[in-house]
Amino acid sequence: MKVHAVLLAAGSSERFKSKQSKILFNFEGKPLILYSLQTFLNSGLFETITLLVNDHNKEDLLELISNNENLSSIKVIEGGKTRHDSEQIALQYLEEEGVNSDDLVSIHDAARSFINKELLSKLIDCAKQYNSSVPAIKSRTIVSRESKLLAPNQYMYYSMQTPQTFLAKDLFFSYSKANEEGWVGIDTVECISNYTDIKAKIVEGTYLNMKITFIEDLEKIKKIIKDNDFKI
Repeated sequence: MKVHAVLLAAGSSERFKSKQSKILFNFEGKPLILYSLQTFLNSGLFETITLLVNDHNKEDLLELISNNENLSSIKVIEGGKTRHDSEQIALQYLEEEGVNSDDLVSIHDAARSFINKELLSKLIDCAKQYNSSVPAIKSRTIVSRESKLLAPNQYMYYSMQTPQTFLAKDLFFSYSKANEEGWVGIDTVECISNYTDIKAKIVEGTYLNMKITFIEDLEKIKKIIKDNDFKI
């Protein structure tokens, strides 16, 4: 069973509020996108790595990759307007490339720049055993939007992270059905859940694997790194 990685970096980064594209923003000496790319590549877990980009940052990313010889195996293709569109494009590409239906595909938000090899290994081991895996952390306090009261059963709430990993055949099927029906999901788990009976196997995530949405999130990342003595 081989494993194929898809990194989604086709978003517009509008909420990041910087002249520099979020994924190309310099953090501690290198562009944010390099952290996730190098972690995935150096993990040795993936047969292929496909990076989805938008037309505004495509040339810059191609140049970045060409200037880093160890990244030369990464395939760069243009994504869609939404996350779901980009997932669909990536899966269609993998299917056309002849990826085995019994292989695993691991779909990751490139904006989660600081996932580490340890978590990646746990996720892939889990997926190889259960045909699925998704990292998640316990949610902070959940308040009902309607009543403004604490939601019941707080212990049951989790915040999903990525990469979300499933068998290629389940992804090909689910996204093909979604395309036929014009259905659009918020992430991989939702699409799989909408078209199959598969329940994603949860693996404990990490706060370091948070999604960088606002430029202020980088200060949170710095604090997590410092408080836990993480190496990046």
